[in-house]
Amino acid sequence: MDSLKVTPWEVSGELNEGAYKKLVEKFGVDIINDILLNRIKKAAHGKLHPFLYRGIFFAHRDLGAILDDYEKGKPFYLYTGRGPSGKMHLGHLLPFTFTKWLQDTFDVHLVIQITDDEKYLVKKSDKKEIEKMAEENVLDILSLGFDREKTHIIKDFDSAKSLYYYATDVAKHTTLSTVKAVFGITDSDNIGKAFFPSMQIVPSFIIPAITGKKIRCLIPYAIDQDPYFRVSRDVLPKLGYYKPSSIISKFLPALQGNTAKMSSSSPESAIFLDDDEKTVKRKLMKYAFSGGRDTLEEQRKYGANPDIDFSFNVYSFLESDQEKIEKVYGEYKSGSMLSGEMKAIAADKINGFLSDLRKNREAVKDYVQDYAFDPERLRL
Repeated sequence: MDSLKVTPWEVSGELNEGAYKKLVEKFGVDIINDILLNRIKKAAHGKLHPFLYRGIFFAHRDLGAILDDYEKGKPFYLYTGRGPSGKMHLGHLLPFTFTKWLQDTFDVHLVIQITDDEKYLVKKSDKKEIEKMAEENVLDILSLGFDREKTHIIKDFDSAKSLYYYATDVAKHTTLSTVKAVFGITDSDNIGKAFFPSMQIVPSFIIPAITGKKIRCLIPYAIDQDPYFRVSRDVLPKLGYYKPSSIISKFLPALQGNTAKMSSSSPESAIFLDDDEKTVKRKLMKYAFSGGRDTLEEQRKYGANPDIDFSFNVYSFLESDQEKIEKVYGEYKSGSMLSGEMKAIAADKINGFLSDLRKNREAVKDYVQDYAFDPERLRL
């Protein structure tokens, strides 16, 4: 655990179950238990997303409050985001597939914040480069098919006036000592890095702020982003809003296993959305961590461990048919399926997924502006 580092700007170290357990204790979040899963399943018309029953989204803050409201017929809205630090890979996009499931299942508005300002303040990149990357990332995200009427893309530079107006309320009620303690900011950091959390907190109350309606916000995010929303839960009641609720995910491990997460700065650790079919197959065959045995004889005799196998896990994230997942799991675990076969199945599933995204991405270019944040579109 000593080598593990998890902050909003850096994740390194081994991401095993013990590490996640300690992060839960450190951040003070709650595990999603069977009671909550059953409530979600009931609210979702008897269906659970694979990320829930496989424990990818595994922790929460006040998820019960969202379900309480929904069961009473009260609406809520979703908020998630993306920092445009580079081109996107599967690890970036898969949480958005879960967010889309939430939007489709509960028929709710969604705010997606693109934090181009944060990347300028934190990374060594110029604004033009970041803005271009933000445009590309938005197309990648929208290629999943979010509801055009109920999805609102906030690019911070473009929406600065709306965000800043409310960010000053957050800033006024947040001390510098809090920001230093929560985010590890030091006297040598630029002052923008200290103010930025105020900007990222705004979408967690922007709909009730604009509409005047008392409505809760549910935020799906990976656990490294939790510091922002610990602060927001302290500040928002002071401003007269509900504390935001959270549903929190683990990371998609690197191809090489759980020693790290997929990273844009390490091309061989990730499968990128623009990787062609040959590249996907090559990466899986050469780099993907296998739960299989060392020899063919041992594999046939003892079977594999699908739970730690990169190819099986990515396949199970993308395959919507639970019966197919269970069939592949059983065959791989029993030894009747070999590691190379598992990788080939995963490659086909990934390449099909990426092919569909590329087609959708081209189509969405024609109406991407329809998703741009506009207060007048916030009809609940």
